[in-house]
Amino acid sequence: MSNHETKYRFEQKAEADSHKLYIYDAVRAQGKFNWDTWSYEQSETSAKFFRDKLDEIPDGSTIEVHVNSRGGEVGEGVTIYNLLCQKKNAGCTLIGYVDGMAYSVAMDIVMACSEIRMGYGTSMFLHNPWAEASGNAEQHRSVASQLDALTDASVQLYMSRAKNLTEESLREMMNKETMLPPDACLEYGFCDYVGEKKKEEEELEGKPEGESGEGEEKDDNKKDLQMKQLKEQLFRERQINEMLRGLNQVSMKSTFTAALQQLSNK
Repeated sequence: MSNHETKYRFEQKAEADSHKLYIYDAVRAQGKFNWDTWSYEQSETSAKFFRDKLDEIPDGSTIEVHVNSRGGEVGEGVTIYNLLCQKKNAGCTLIGYVDGMAYSVAMDIVMACSEIRMGYGTSMFLHNPWAEASGNAEQHRSVASQLDALTDASVQLYMSRAKNLTEESLREMMNKETMLPPDACLEYGFCDYVGEKKKEEEELEGKPEGESGEGEEKDDNKKDLQMKQLKEQLFRERQINEMLRGLNQVSMKSTFTAALQQLSNK
């Protein structure tokens, strides 16, 4: 049995005009670091990779975009978003599926779809763009200005689909780093279906009787735990990336290789 981990998959369905795209990994220009070759693999979630795959799909086709990703590099994700919009403008029908997580720029990508479906237990995550920077005060001020511009661009992107949500409220949600369950995404216009139900169907059913604050409190605790886990995961990834950048240097590479050799000789 193969242990291959699905990061991206391009699949043509039985119908000649129907295709599936999967984003099941972090969105990035470079692939993961290969410890055997001491080099980076090709990224299957880069804008270039998506451009090549989308070029294979004829205009007028139906494209299903399946997302389960914590996000990644803003530039790559926004480019993928615009590539999908271009296919939509060329007559393709885009249907988005949140299969698990659509966090950060992965949420941006799925916003390109005309119809978005979220499964039960899925979530989206809003926050302001962030970056690591080094240099003098002037360079840090420049990075801060760039991040402000990225934030404004993100607000514009989300507001192009948002409902029942003001720009001021959206910015506040991004500042607070907000986890959105499916029902909230449905309310704000970030999805059209939860499970198999469309928003209009949910409104006709109405809220169940006897709804108590106890359930809401449990939901809040669950969101707090998810937020804590996500922040810890992002912090670990930043540490790993810093380590890999150091190990990729010639001096560090030779030192690390020598240390491994000594351990193997013991």
